[in-house]
Amino acid sequence: MKKLLSIILSMAALNAAAQTSHFTINGQIGNLNGKKVYLSFMTDGKGHEDSTTLASGTFHFTGQMNPYSSVRLALDHKGLGREIATHGGDVIYFNFANETLNIDSKDSLANARMSGSKTYEEYSAYVKAVGPMPWDIDHISNAEIAAAPELVNDTAFTNQVARHHYKMVADLQVNNLEFAKTHPDSFFAPVALFGTAANDKTVTIAEQVFKTFSPAIQATDNGKSIKELIEAHYRLKIGAAAPVFTQVNPAGKAVSLASYKGKIVLVDFWASWCSPCRQEIPNLLSQYKMYKDKGFEILSVSLDSSRDKWLKAVQQEGMGWQQVSDLNGSSNSVARLYGVSAIPATFLVDREGKLISTNLRGEDLNKKLAELFKN
Repeated sequence: MKKLLSIILSMAALNAAAQTSHFTINGQIGNLNGKKVYLSFMTDGKGHEDSTTLASGTFHFTGQMNPYSSVRLALDHKGLGREIATHGGDVIYFNFANETLNIDSKDSLANARMSGSKTYEEYSAYVKAVGPMPWDIDHISNAEIAAAPELVNDTAFTNQVARHHYKMVADLQVNNLEFAKTHPDSFFAPVALFGTAANDKTVTIAEQVFKTFSPAIQATDNGKSIKELIEAHYRLKIGAAAPVFTQVNPAGKAVSLASYKGKIVLVDFWASWCSPCRQEIPNLLSQYKMYKDKGFEILSVSLDSSRDKWLKAVQQEGMGWQQVSDLNGSSNSVARLYGVSAIPATFLVDREGKLISTNLRGEDLNKKLAELFKN
C-alpha cells in the first residue's frame, strides 16, 4: 500500500497542473427526506463547495479533484443552512481521491460506515495510529456531559471532563508528531505535522521533520501548507517588516498594506462564518472609534468564499474600515502568506510597517493600543 501510495503521489507531483480525477460519493442516511448535505473539499490549495438534498435517505456527489483532497461533509438536520451545519453540526472529515466512496448510516453522518475508497482506508489507519481527531474529541467530551445532565453545574465533574479533554488533545499532538517522524512517505505525514508547524514554539521541530519527507509528499497540498507555515514563522518576526500584500475590496479596488505607512494598522483575518471573529467585532468597533483620529486603522482580510455572505456580514456588523478578500476561503493568498492556520488572527503593524505583535484580541488588544496612543 505504501509503495503504491508513493507512486501515485510522485505522479501527482509531476502532473499536478494538468491531472484531475473523477470522484463519486454515494450516501444512504436512513430514510430522511428534504435534509441538505453540504460538501466542501480542498484541491490544488483552493476550496470547492457543493450541496444536495436527501431523497428517501440517498444523496450523490460527483466532480473533479486532484488526487488526495481534504473533504468535509455536513448534514443539516434542522434546516439552519451551510454555515451552522458545517461548524459544530453533524459533520465528518476525511481524505479522498479519484475513487467511489459509499456512505451508509441509519441516522447521521457521524455514525456512518465508509467503504470503497482506498484513500479512506489509509486515512482510517492514520486515525487508528494517532487516536481521536479534534472533532471526535469534542464529540467525546460533549457525550460525557450529556450522559450526566444532573452534574452540569458540578465543578468537580466539569473539571474532570475538561482534564480528560485536554489530555486527549495533548496525546493527539504527541502521537501526530510521532506518526510524522515514523511515516515520512505517507500522505498523512504532513496532516499529522500540522499542529506542530502551526505552533511558534514547535515549528522548528516541524521543519526538521518536514525535511525527511519525500519530494512527492512535500509537493501535496498539505505538504505545501506545512512549508508555508514554516516560512511564515521566519517572515513574521516581531520588529521585522510585515509582509506587504495587495487584495481587492468589495468595489474591486486594489488595497495594499503599503498604503498604510504612517498609520498603526491591525491586519485582521476573519470570516462571516467564524463566530469568535464576529464576537470580537464590537470591541474592534470601539477601539477604531477611539483611536482612528489618532492614526489607527484596521484592514480586515476575509476568508470567505461567498461574496454575498461576506458583504452581508460587513453590513450587519457595521465594519467601517477597509475590507479585502480573494474569496478563496481558507486558501486566501494573504492568509497563506501570513501563515494563518486558524481565525480570528491579528497582526499589529507600526507606522513604519514593522510588526509590533500578533494575535492580540479583547483586553490584550485594548491595553496595547492604549499604550501606543497614550500621548
